[in-house]
Amino acid sequence: MTISTMTIADLCLSPYNVRTNQADANAIDGMAESLLRVGQLYPLAVHKMPRATGKGGSRCRQLWGVLAGGRRFRAFERLIADGRLPASHPIDVIVRDIASEAELIELSLAENLVRFELRAYEVYAAVHRAHAGGRSFAEIAQTNGQTVETVRQWDRLGALEPEIFAALSRGEIGKEQAKAFAATNDHALQRWAFDQVMTLPESHPGRQPTGIRRIMKVGDNEQRKLLRFVDDYQYRKAGGRFELDLFADQPGERGRVTDEGLLMQMVEAKLSVMRDRLRGQANVPLRFEATYPRDSNYGGVAIDLEITPQWGELSAEQQDRLDYLANEMAEIEQRAAIIVEPGADREDAQLQAAMEPLEEEWAALREEQAQIEATRSLTLPAGDVFATLVIEQEGEVEMRFWWASRKAMAAAQKAGKVDKKPVSAGPIRKADSHGPVARPVTGAAALIRTDYTAQPRADAQIREEHGLTQDAIQSLRSMRRMALRAGLIAESWHQQSSGVALDYLLWSLARDKFGNRSTEAAHERGIAGLSTLHDPAPIGVEAMADATTAGAIWHEAVAALRDHPSMTDGDPVAAYHAFRAEDWRWKEWAASVVAGSVLARSADADGYRVPLHDELADLCGFADDEAVRGLIEPGEALVEMLPRSQRLALAEPHVDGATFRGWQKLKAAELVAPVTRALRHAKAFVHPMLRFRANTQRSVPAAVAEDVAA
Repeated sequence: MTISTMTIADLCLSPYNVRTNQADANAIDGMAESLLRVGQLYPLAVHKMPRATGKGGSRCRQLWGVLAGGRRFRAFERLIADGRLPASHPIDVIVRDIASEAELIELSLAENLVRFELRAYEVYAAVHRAHAGGRSFAEIAQTNGQTVETVRQWDRLGALEPEIFAALSRGEIGKEQAKAFAATNDHALQRWAFDQVMTLPESHPGRQPTGIRRIMKVGDNEQRKLLRFVDDYQYRKAGGRFELDLFADQPGERGRVTDEGLLMQMVEAKLSVMRDRLRGQANVPLRFEATYPRDSNYGGVAIDLEITPQWGELSAEQQDRLDYLANEMAEIEQRAAIIVEPGADREDAQLQAAMEPLEEEWAALREEQAQIEATRSLTLPAGDVFATLVIEQEGEVEMRFWWASRKAMAAAQKAGKVDKKPVSAGPIRKADSHGPVARPVTGAAALIRTDYTAQPRADAQIREEHGLTQDAIQSLRSMRRMALRAGLIAESWHQQSSGVALDYLLWSLARDKFGNRSTEAAHERGIAGLSTLHDPAPIGVEAMADATTAGAIWHEAVAALRDHPSMTDGDPVAAYHAFRAEDWRWKEWAASVVAGSVLARSADADGYRVPLHDELADLCGFADDEAVRGLIEPGEALVEMLPRSQRLALAEPHVDGATFRGWQKLKAAELVAPVTRALRHAKAFVHPMLRFRANTQRSVPAAVAEDVAA
């Protein structure tokens, strides 16, 4: 590489120079003075220009375009125009013998990244132009010292719909918002979402990255659930696509179903096959409903109408075959995990070719599993009964059976066709008792702290009934508080909101200042009192609560409120007016976050039972188990906290007799995975300490409860 000299007459700015921001490009005063004082330290990088046109289509008489060093070139132009340097002044250059437009852009990007800092949007646009011109992501990454993943993300941002890219360059949207729009490469969808979002107030949660993704159904839990149900491979095989969000924290997980109509057709087809198989197994005509029966008194699920079916046993040969199939499928999944590394592009043809035989083999084994299971007989009582098939988040299907009404159940009981005692699982009771704990604790005594022995006695009672360790008790209290927080937030945004959080917030403040403070046992002493009465969570126990759906709702709301000008503005007057400028719905939401921040970590257990928390949950419409289950899904971490006897006791109502008898032979560690699966399949299962008690004297709108559960 040799350095030669040219004059200003030989040069013009290259159309492939990536620096487009005029304020940065023309910031040359200091550079011009430096050129006069110490001379030219770095040569310009130039390439041969076509004679026809220059940048922007204007005629360019010069032979050489300045690819790198545009600001130095402009400084020379100014010095010569001002007469401070002669037109014949020699300018050091390095000639780049490159004809590829894409490679010229890539080299300009590499040079500018290490000099006067490029604007982010200039980098994105340059990478997109280079890639569109034929340069691979690997080549661009190597030239610029970046990872391929980073370059791929820059390209996606550079390919944003023009109006959105222009908003980014003008500073009207931030980089994280741009990433949210770029989660899809569909320009029409980007523009539609942009038009929707930009009509919202600046402080509206819908303008946050999570809100933008939500409106475009990127990372949509419902779609992802259905995709797991029909099987990702079968969906792709039918022509469907799942577009990955390149900016997800865990690459390969968050994305968007691009062919929603096809997905819904496949879902219905698979459910139809399952319905036909169940009809073939059942001893009575079987119909299906989309939803569980509801209790007219409080809007929750009418658990007393549930029927426990009798499933026929499989032969020893069939059970052995099922075990073999499960082992084979697990092995295939391990082989697939090696092929599909985190962040892998699942649309890549080579990856799909490697995965196809494994997917076909796995699907065949899964179908054989289903066929064996379909040979079991299904015995239900004669009468007006129906079944529900509900697809759960992991893609599994929960099958449950119900009486159509209490009248139908009573008629069958009267005819002696069914046992008169309730057939659905009731509350968990302790199996073994070592006698009552002295001085039993009731109410919320463990939180009040008037008696410092109350908490250890309450914990002893819980250990006696539920077999939980101290850490497990603390974790369940944190999870229940997180559920109540999420319920308050969800209710505040519902169009039928009745102002529960705002009323609670104002009432608590007023009661704390002016109310009767002599009734400590009520544990309803205002926000200041509550915030000091309950004990802080020990380090580590909040992790399980944070990992739940309720935790995600809570932390997203806290982050949005913290970023609001009313919280960030250093001028209290301006901050106050920023708060006042919001509408009532936003203030209702803000009240729910503030109220949630001071809730005690309660539990449905003596010593930690706060009636006001039950009332708040009921007013928000999620006091029934199904709604709580939508916020707190049982996971392996929860099951691992339980003793072996409790794992079996909690899971027994949700599996058939043969399966449960097999589980009784397993060690505690071996029970974690199967018990977790069983509890996840049970739509309304929540741990007894996480339950809320509904006020049966008042009806809560079912729409609110369904919205929270969703």
